[in-house]
Amino acid sequence: MSYSPAGPWNLRIMLFSALAATVFSDCSKPQNLTHAVLNEPVTLDSYAEGTNFTYSCIPGYINIPLISNVTFCQNDSTWSISTDDFCGKVSCGIPDIVDNGEVQFTDALFESTATYKCNDGYILFGNVTRYCSADGRWNGTVPSCNQTCPDPPQLKFATITNTVDSMKKHYFPEAFTIFYKCLSGYENQTLMPTSITCQSDYTWSEIKEFCVRVSCGSPGEVQNGNIIMVDDKFQSKATFSCQDGYMLVGNTYRECMEDGRWSGSNPECKRSCPFPPVPVSAEIIEIPYIKYFPVGSYINYKCALGYRYDPFLPPNIQCQDSFVWSEITPFCSKVTCGDPEQIRNGEVQITGNDYGSIAAYSCNNGYHLIGNSQRKCTADGVWDGTLPVCQ
Repeated sequence: MSYSPAGPWNLRIMLFSALAATVFSDCSKPQNLTHAVLNEPVTLDSYAEGTNFTYSCIPGYINIPLISNVTFCQNDSTWSISTDDFCGKVSCGIPDIVDNGEVQFTDALFESTATYKCNDGYILFGNVTRYCSADGRWNGTVPSCNQTCPDPPQLKFATITNTVDSMKKHYFPEAFTIFYKCLSGYENQTLMPTSITCQSDYTWSEIKEFCVRVSCGSPGEVQNGNIIMVDDKFQSKATFSCQDGYMLVGNTYRECMEDGRWSGSNPECKRSCPFPPVPVSAEIIEIPYIKYFPVGSYINYKCALGYRYDPFLPPNIQCQDSFVWSEITPFCSKVTCGDPEQIRNGEVQITGNDYGSIAAYSCNNGYHLIGNSQRKCTADGVWDGTLPVCQ
């Protein structure tokens, strides 16, 4: 029997080739694309050559004619469709136009926006923007542009009484009326109209300012005093002062309030001694809050820093019947420290020996000062610090 060595090896090669062809022709699972999904469920990990699946576009997208949405497993183990080029955005068509206005949009495809705007003199009612929906229609409804008067004028010292809602909408159709009233502190003293109406030509009827400041009249008189004021109107002030020899007791001014009355009450100008004198050596212990000094009033003093009492002189004065203060006595005398101590091998020079005076020390040639070079006369009557030495 003859032997052919090529026989069994050829068989092995054929089997290997068939197996390799089977492995390399399988495709992995097909994937959902950005704008498309598979119609059939994917249940296997791999699919043989020739297997096909159909894609459907997601909402807002539509299959483009003549571009296949069926993918095949190819002999190179890849699917014939790898992108969603077969899906295009849904079109909503040109958005509706609006009378007396305009609509602005980039395109009419899914997710696009159409923005509406009215011409001058018109106000928009409804949706300012509309969106192209997945169903191929513009959402919402077409707005309208209605003619309106402009925003009403602002009047000095007046406010509009119409509802806030009507003002927020800025919509004032023909025959719409705006009512005004005066602010607090102001009043209408004229026969002029206090409202305006939107006319057929969409302009406001004429109106003039009618609010004037409330008057408080005269604040009255103050005996032995003076009143200074610009006028008697709202927010004006009446300022009071007294004649010489009199002291103001009460309000220094009154203000004209919004209800047409003066605030507070008028002060009094009472006979009084003038403001008490203040000597250099003393301080006033207490001054009455109203600074009014009738006959018999006492002003008590205390000695200023660096001064001491003279126990034999009264530290006060009194307002006399003539509305003149009694004579003030020199009840405070300046503190003195006496002469400062001398130092060996040096000298001291002083500016005086009373409170605040300075004693300056220096050494003779060949000596060095140790300690304070200056000492001061204190309010206690002693020189501060310690005596220096010259060494």
